[in-house]
Amino acid sequence: MADTMEITPKGDYLHVVISGSSSYENALRLWKTIADACREHNCFYVLGEQNMTSPTSTIDAWNHQTIFEEAGITAKFVIAWVDKNPKTFEHTKFIRQVLANRDIGYGKLFSDVDTAKNWLLEKIAAK
Repeated sequence: MADTMEITPKGDYLHVVISGSSSYENALRLWKTIADACREHNCFYVLGEQNMTSPTSTIDAWNHQTIFEEAGITAKFVIAWVDKNPKTFEHTKFIRQVLANRDIGYGKLFSDVDTAKNWLLEKIAAK
């Protein structure tokens, strides 16, 4: 899911910025890296920004349950995810719906960073 990835601790949350092409292998590597960084910093709130060049295939989107399970993403993770590309947004929305339907992870999908960050900061303040 990512050809480039930056993870920056921002105090109460980790800020993830990714770009590149989508694949099962890239998504698994991305989420394992995010989960490892969360455990390392003992911080399970994530603000993610993605700008992908192509949408995830339907089968890879469907398999995000397995990706999250293998990566160790659990209910303690709160994820505000931003898809900046209108051409991939609907596919990312499908991934979020698949995960929500299977009760995996807690998060929300956004199209802009400010709204996502505000939502995440509200969740942090409410803990």
